[in-house]
Amino acid sequence: MKKIFILAFALMPTFALADTNDNWKFYLRADAGLTYSDINVSDYDLSGFQGMFNFAAGGQNGRWRAELDFQERATVSEMFSSLLTQTMATLEQHALFANGYYDVLSYKHFAWYVGAGAGLSAYESVITYQSTGVETTEDGYSPILGAYTGLSFNFEHVGIDLGVDYFYTYKPNINSLVPKVGLRIIF
Repeated sequence: MKKIFILAFALMPTFALADTNDNWKFYLRADAGLTYSDINVSDYDLSGFQGMFNFAAGGQNGRWRAELDFQERATVSEMFSSLLTQTMATLEQHALFANGYYDVLSYKHFAWYVGAGAGLSAYESVITYQSTGVETTEDGYSPILGAYTGLSFNFEHVGIDLGVDYFYTYKPNINSLVPKVGLRIIF
């Protein structure tokens, strides 16, 4: 799966720069966020803080943006919960999205945007029962959907995004709102 992500990002600049239309601008984006997610895997509660990191490449034409986005998330069970239950649990997710954005309000250095995306998520959960040493692992793939909104502060070659992302995956069942901060480099 990771090879597919690497190949997709390696080809993204080729597709973005192949268009000779001067209205399209290529960009790279990175952002990070933190949220508390209520997650259950294999009848075990993996609820806890979840960190998110995105890396994306895309193009912008006026108020519209289109991009290919790689997302990584990691959840570690809370320390106090693991001490009380003698169980340590982790969940890692990797996802590849196709996203679209539209600037609802757009001024010279400021924009309010909305967006949506869909993709495929790969996940792996590991539950270790410390009293017995037994480890349970579950992994798989699931569709993932996203909806986005936020404020963008734009300068000539740099954009700073402050936003909130909503994500839904079927397996493991996750509904989460992720406040985030991001940086775009515009070429």
